[in-house]
Amino acid sequence: MVKEKIKQKIKNNRIGRKVGNEGKKIKSEVKNQFILNVPNTLTLLRLILGFVLGYLILFDYSMILIGVIFFIAAISDWFDGFFARKLKQTSELGARLDQVIDRVFMIPIVLVLVYKFYYIDANLAYLLIICLSREIVATPGFIIRIIRNMDSYKVKYIGKVTTFIQSVAVGMIIFTIPGAGYVAIATGLIGIVAGLDYLRDSLR
Repeated sequence: MVKEKIKQKIKNNRIGRKVGNEGKKIKSEVKNQFILNVPNTLTLLRLILGFVLGYLILFDYSMILIGVIFFIAAISDWFDGFFARKLKQTSELGARLDQVIDRVFMIPIVLVLVYKFYYIDANLAYLLIICLSREIVATPGFIIRIIRNMDSYKVKYIGKVTTFIQSVAVGMIIFTIPGAGYVAIATGLIGIVAGLDYLRDSLR
């Protein structure tokens, strides 16, 4: 009888520990998926800054202010991944947000710039459209992934290179820095490759 009680007590302790461990695991997963953790907040900030920049450019605000905000928005793409790894806050939600916002961040900025530059220098407007090659090519793949409810796309090196060089090209065009055309064309070519890779992955 005593042995049975001891065995039952040991069993209960094991079950208690198992439940406790599962509870901690679930709590950790919920915490990591929470939308307003540090990396996700930075990612959402980048989207908001994209629209803010579009407004500032449209209404001819100070180019210094535009440049500072553009720089902050651009480097946030690196910091959200850094903090996700550093704080162990990587999540499926965060990966999806980063991918979507990477692809839409530039759109409001470029559309406003095309509108502004078209009547001043049409060549600059065309270069800006070239900078969006990844977004244009990858759009069908993005729609397919939403319809199929596919897992988040695994970020690849070419995608990050495209995002970086795209930011550089658009920044150079905004400030009419010499050589902007060459960087924009390079962005367009790399963007096409990155967009096709995304589309191919979406069709699997």
